[in-house]
Amino acid sequence: MNKNISLKNFAVKSLIVVLLLSPSVLVSAEKFQVEVYGGMSFINPKDLNLFSRAEEQYNELYFIQRLSYEGGYFVNDFPEIRKTIPAGLRLRYHVSEKFSFSLALEGFKQKKQISMEGSFGYVADVTENHTKKYDPFLLGLSGYAVMGGVHYLFPIDGRTDIEVGAAGGWAHADFDFSSEWTYTATYLGNSKYLQYTSLDGAVLEGDGSGNGFLAQGMLRLNRMLGRNIGFFVETAYTFCRISSLEGSGREVRIWTSDETSWEGTWAIKKEEIELLWASDDVYVPTNYWSEWTASQRERDFVLDLSGFRLVFGICFRL
Repeated sequence: MNKNISLKNFAVKSLIVVLLLSPSVLVSAEKFQVEVYGGMSFINPKDLNLFSRAEEQYNELYFIQRLSYEGGYFVNDFPEIRKTIPAGLRLRYHVSEKFSFSLALEGFKQKKQISMEGSFGYVADVTENHTKKYDPFLLGLSGYAVMGGVHYLFPIDGRTDIEVGAAGGWAHADFDFSSEWTYTATYLGNSKYLQYTSLDGAVLEGDGSGNGFLAQGMLRLNRMLGRNIGFFVETAYTFCRISSLEGSGREVRIWTSDETSWEGTWAIKKEEIELLWASDDVYVPTNYWSEWTASQRERDFVLDLSGFRLVFGICFRL
C-alpha cells in the first residue's frame, strides 16, 4: 500500500513539474494548452459485481426458496457498479497547427451502498418469523491513471475543429467490499418452552488493489470561445484490465465476536451447493483460501475498467 501511495505522489509531482517548467523550457507562443475535464465512464467490472451476484444466490437458496411456503417478501437486489466519475488534468504541446502531444493525470471513483430488510412469516401451531437485514452492503471502486497521448485536428472553421487521438499509460485501481448482515428467527408457541429466538450474522470486509496497462482512443469536438480559452466534448473507449490484485479481508461473527483477518491474492472460487430444495453453482470473489481446495479456484480475479466514456472540459492556451 505504501508503494502505491509513493507511485501516486510521484505521478502527481511529475505532472506539476511538467506544468510549471515546460513553458520555460520550450518557449513558443500558444504552443501549450492546459485542459481540465470531467464526466462519466460506463464500465462493467463483472468480477467486482460478483460480490452482489453471489449474495443474491445465497439468499435465494438459503432464505427465499427455503422459506417460500411462508408469506412475506425480500427484495433480493444488490447494487452493481456500472459507472465511474472520471476527472482529470491534461497538458498538451502543439507541434504544429494540427498535431500535438499530451500528458494527462486523471482519477475516478464510485461507491454503491444500500440497506435492506425482509421477512417471512408462518402462522400455525407454532408462529415463525424469519428476518434478514443488511446494514450496510457496500461496493467501492477508485483509482488514477497517467497517460501520454497523440492528437490530430481536422479544422471546421476558425474556432471549431474535430479531433482524433490515442493515449496509453499506467493505471492503479482500488476496490473495497463490506457486508454486515443479521438473520433473526423467532418461534412462538402455546408453551413457554416453544418460545425462543435465534440470531445469526456476520461482518465481512475486503479490499484489493493492483496496477495495469491502459489504452484509449478518443474523438472530440473543440470550440474556442476566444483566443486563449475554449471548451470541448470528448468521447472515448478505454481498455484496461487489471489482474493479480492483492488485498486484505476480515470477518467477525456476531454471536461470538470472533474475528478472523487475512491477506492474499484475489481470485474467483466456485462453490457447488446442493440442498434438498434447490442447487446452484455460486462464483465468489475471495482472497481467503485456507479452508478451500485448489480445485475450487475457478480463475483469476480481473478488475475490468474497459468501456466508453463521455467527458466535458475547458481548455486554456498558454
